[in-house]
Amino acid sequence: MRRHPRALAAGMRKGVSINAALTLRPVCAANAEAVIRLPLHAAQRDFIASNADSLALATSHAYMHPRAIYADDELIGFAMYALPGSAGRQDTHVLYRLMIAAPWQGQGFARAALALLLAEMRSRGASRVVLYYVPANARARQLYADAGFVETGLDGDGEMMAERLLS
Repeated sequence: MRRHPRALAAGMRKGVSINAALTLRPVCAANAEAVIRLPLHAAQRDFIASNADSLALATSHAYMHPRAIYADDELIGFAMYALPGSAGRQDTHVLYRLMIAAPWQGQGFARAALALLLAEMRSRGASRVVLYYVPANARARQLYADAGFVETGLDGDGEMMAERLLS
């Protein structure tokens, strides 16, 4: 379990403090239902697959790694990535999902969670990470650009592909 020293939060929501320690934990029987119930704003539902669909995909594909995102002991988000080889290169991980639940958005948790995810993927041998997002999702575009991802073009489904080399 990797920890981020601060969540970079701008305030406090539902008992999560500005100094909350962010961790990534495996999704398991004890937290899967809570992960599925994490809410998004209505306008965001077209930007990301549901957590239920993502967990179903992870169940049928052993190379998927679903992660619950916690601020201290409060579940605030979900992420999922694939191990190397699933993108056709042994040094590449694919970040399939990153979501922070509606009550905790706008507080820096996505940025902190992304840093933890990149560190975890690096520790598993990744030297390159690719991801996809809906081009209309301006917040995702900015988050990923700020984290050093470079857009490489649209895929066959009309999603923007971006990549980042890890050092």
